[in-house]
Amino acid sequence: MVLWSKPRCFSFWCNSRALCSRRARRRIKTSSACCILFSCSICTYLHSPHGGVMTARKMSILLIGCLTLAACQPITQEPRTLTVSSHADIEVEPDQVNINLSINREGQDLTLLKQEIDTTTAAIITFLREQQIDDRDIRSYQINASPRYDYKDGERLQRGYTATRQVSVLLRQVSNYDTIINQALEVGATHILNSEFLVSETEALYQQVLEQAVVNARAKADKMARAANSAVVDVLQIQESSQTPVRYEATMRMQQAADVSLPGTNKIRAQVQVTYQLE
Repeated sequence: MVLWSKPRCFSFWCNSRALCSRRARRRIKTSSACCILFSCSICTYLHSPHGGVMTARKMSILLIGCLTLAACQPITQEPRTLTVSSHADIEVEPDQVNINLSINREGQDLTLLKQEIDTTTAAIITFLREQQIDDRDIRSYQINASPRYDYKDGERLQRGYTATRQVSVLLRQVSNYDTIINQALEVGATHILNSEFLVSETEALYQQVLEQAVVNARAKADKMARAANSAVVDVLQIQESSQTPVRYEATMRMQQAADVSLPGTNKIRAQVQVTYQLE
């Protein structure tokens, strides 16, 4: 019995591919490739000198072979995963301090005020150099000046000027903090604006803590997996959820006695979120 002749080979290829497409939703892509390969084989046979027509038996064999290969392909499954969050931190004592000073003067003559501030600034810088502080760690800013006003009977009257300069110094030895502060006030500094206590190797320490956070995450994941009668087999994703280390800043109050300033410690923390694959 003749089922079809050469002109109908394209229709058979389309039907066969549609069947494989339905299978491919549950199989990997090689299933569809196998169906296409068998369909092409059929068309090649039909166009061969010996093709002519295809019997029901031959068609059935080719079709069964295509469906068998498609059915034998493994079914894809989403991996079993476990996501954990973990952190690590370390307490570090600051080894540097950045001090911001201000020199304020008030008077009628703006030129004289500038001269006074320049003289005081020079005295502070000379003392800092005597303490073996490098010039690159000293910053002296421009003078800012503004008029002063008083009000009498609703009328604004100018009463001179206010001039200010800020001086910043980085101490690489925190133990010198009280000495520098006391001497700066003695030679004419008006205010200690603020002091920033710093850790010089913050980034290097943060990287160590970050590594420990990942180790802690794995230990946590292993414990949870064992409780669920499973085991961790691979790492799928690691996400750093901590922010860039922030410098520790403390506004210090002036002390009456020397060597009583306590900068405390700075906490450096790293946080991660890790996704693992379970067996």
